[in-house]
Amino acid sequence: MADGGGGEKTEEPTPERLRKLREDGNIPKSQDVISSISFVAVFVTLAKSFRYMSDQMLQYTRLSMQVANDAYGDGKLVPVIPLLWEALAVGGKVCAGPLAAAVLLGVVLNIAQVGFLFTVKPITPDINKINPINGLKGLFNMKKVVELLKNIIKFVVIAYVSYLSLKKSSRDVVMILRSDLFIGVKIIGGIIADFVIKIGVAFVAIAAADYFYQRQRYLKDNMMTKHDIKQEYKQSEGDPHHKAERRRMHQEILQGGGSKAVKNADVVVRNPDHIAVALKYDRTKKSSAPTIVAKGERLWAEKIIAEAEANGIPIVRNVPLAQALNKLDVGDDIPEELYQAVAEVLTFVYNLSQEQKKKRGR
Repeated sequence: MADGGGGEKTEEPTPERLRKLREDGNIPKSQDVISSISFVAVFVTLAKSFRYMSDQMLQYTRLSMQVANDAYGDGKLVPVIPLLWEALAVGGKVCAGPLAAAVLLGVVLNIAQVGFLFTVKPITPDINKINPINGLKGLFNMKKVVELLKNIIKFVVIAYVSYLSLKKSSRDVVMILRSDLFIGVKIIGGIIADFVIKIGVAFVAIAAADYFYQRQRYLKDNMMTKHDIKQEYKQSEGDPHHKAERRRMHQEILQGGGSKAVKNADVVVRNPDHIAVALKYDRTKKSSAPTIVAKGERLWAEKIIAEAEANGIPIVRNVPLAQALNKLDVGDDIPEELYQAVAEVLTFVYNLSQEQKKKRGR
């Protein structure tokens, strides 16, 4: 029974289907991969540039105090505008490293997941996107459930790691109150580093699982039915029946050009009207095997037969032999397994030719 377009989606999406989805901006991508790796990279950048950042901020603090002290000693107003510009410059220097790392990693990770792609279809206005009914349906789909579960897992992980970090460093936190400022900052930095490393490892593990989930989910959401594949094939390649007929006609046209060689053939083997194969036996050839000089089916078979009749070429009806010869190409020598059958035909034609010569002689 023909598939009317329904049926279960049991077939994986075809390359053509994936290409169209990609053009529409529908591609598998895990946002957790970008956020988790960027989180770790930004923290590493902050740790490596902490000394530089603290020096810049300390210099700005000294400059501000110096300017304020000079203005106060001269009885003038504090030049606020220059200090604001200097604050912006220091802020830019301090934030440049982490921001550059976040932006660069965001671009690289996006390209690594989806490749180079530019499309405006995802941001093209679509009435279905603002349909409240579709919005309510979207609240209860599997994607939302998975996102909710991921957020719960992240919250639990952060809470658990925070508890372990605080429990492990509770004694150090108490000692900060009795320590020097720089020692206290160092202790707090160590606590934060330990906390962020554990969080980063957990987030990267979650991101890896989410990456594979998103790809599998993408393939599952875009599964196709057998009917969909047939329709896609018809649209891209044309109807298989029409294509086969065009291929057959094209082959017959190419083969039909050999009908001019029929007048030089020794015999034409036919099956009664559908197949005609012209054979030529050239004894001067090293192979000393008969050769197919023309063949055709239907219209071209009739044309070869008519050409043979017009040139007085013998025509022999042999259904099995005609079908076997039709599997060969024009210009091929007869294979050994057909030697006996072809030899009988050629012998018959030779004897017939000799009888005709004798009749003409009498």
